[in-house]
Amino acid sequence: MTTSVPTGDAVPSSSDEGWKSYLADLWEAPPGARAALAGCLLLVLVSPSGLSAMTTFIVPSFSNDTGAAKSAGILVFVSLPLLIGPIVLPFAGHWVDRLGARRVAIPSAVLYAALTALIPVCGSSIPLLAIVLILAAVFGFMSSLAVVFKVVSTWLPQHRGIGFALIGIASSVAAAVLSPVFQWLISGSAGLGWKGTYLLVGAVIALVAIPTAVFLISEPVGPEPVGPPVTGSGVELPRLPGIPLRKAVRTRVWISITASLAFAAAGPMTVRQNAVDFFSERGFGEATVSLSLSALFAASVVGLLVGGMILDRTDRPRVVVPMLAAVPVALLIALLNHNSTPLLFVAMILLGFATGAESSLGPFLIARYFGLASFAQLQGLTLAISTLSLGMSPFLVSAVQSATGSYTVPVLTLTALTMVAVVLAAVLPKFPAPWTIEKFPDQTAEPA
Repeated sequence: MTTSVPTGDAVPSSSDEGWKSYLADLWEAPPGARAALAGCLLLVLVSPSGLSAMTTFIVPSFSNDTGAAKSAGILVFVSLPLLIGPIVLPFAGHWVDRLGARRVAIPSAVLYAALTALIPVCGSSIPLLAIVLILAAVFGFMSSLAVVFKVVSTWLPQHRGIGFALIGIASSVAAAVLSPVFQWLISGSAGLGWKGTYLLVGAVIALVAIPTAVFLISEPVGPEPVGPPVTGSGVELPRLPGIPLRKAVRTRVWISITASLAFAAAGPMTVRQNAVDFFSERGFGEATVSLSLSALFAASVVGLLVGGMILDRTDRPRVVVPMLAAVPVALLIALLNHNSTPLLFVAMILLGFATGAESSLGPFLIARYFGLASFAQLQGLTLAISTLSLGMSPFLVSAVQSATGSYTVPVLTLTALTMVAVVLAAVLPKFPAPWTIEKFPDQTAEPA
């Protein structure tokens, strides 16, 4: 196992320029970059992440319609797709690296739309429904998360932090805006129910995702390739600088990044999913908790913007430490606080800010340390591991609470794990020199 990563040829860092120049360069990006970024945002809007608000109202409707227990509905519509769907991301990332983003996005979007529209047909068979939901999630993640981070990294190398932030904002805003829409469609006056809503969503995915993948998603055409080209199915892409997947995953840097993100992300997700019960132990009513969750989501947007711009403007990896440190601080405040509404909001705002900042940390750190040669694969693998943590941690904390009668032990354990995340971030080595597509040596050899 290596402890460091090779360095690349140096290119001017955005930190050497003023904020005005940084923002002007982003605004004056080439038309292809602006179109690709717009395409990424549209894909995220109709991705499983962007449509996540739907399941809150789908599960009760499904339970009432079929007589199935709500726990079974949560397992089928939420837990299984969230746990199994992202596992495909490392493989999808490999295809993106080999074939190009558009060649992965187009068929994935077609299958995502078709499978989503097929979900209502399987409603009478829970096992079949689970399979179709998982497959829909798989192709939904392939058409969005497997593609968008690579596209942003290649088109906006000096602004990838803010680009990743915009992707996270699109997902957060979509969930917030669509929540009342889905309530109206499923259980409100629209009266579509869960089956009609899935048919409508499948049509929207087809109308948005497929044209977006065809006409907007692209990667820049680089200069003359250096070294052997990456080929596949008639595609010839320039060889990108960076470290191969097999070498990258053996480095302590990648292991530290992945572990720190998985531990840190578990904190905000666990509090969100257990908020009503957790804070009721501390004397807060449901209405107050609901308002604090709104503050969390609002703070996540701020965290995305601020975190993305800070990442673009720094050459020091330790800048991520305070972003991650907000999580254990917030967990301790939430655990020790009783009946103080201001402290409740402080804790939730800290968790929200950290949630937003963490959304762009993973792809940013992977691109800075390991380059773009295997970026989509590395990002997919890292995201899959983090998503497993997101799916399991709320359930495990709730299970321990049920066994012990208190959230104290599981939340203290979670706080300790998030502190480990901060330590892992603090010992990350100095960034290598920025990778450059214009000229680069073979950087796949082990460092001396």
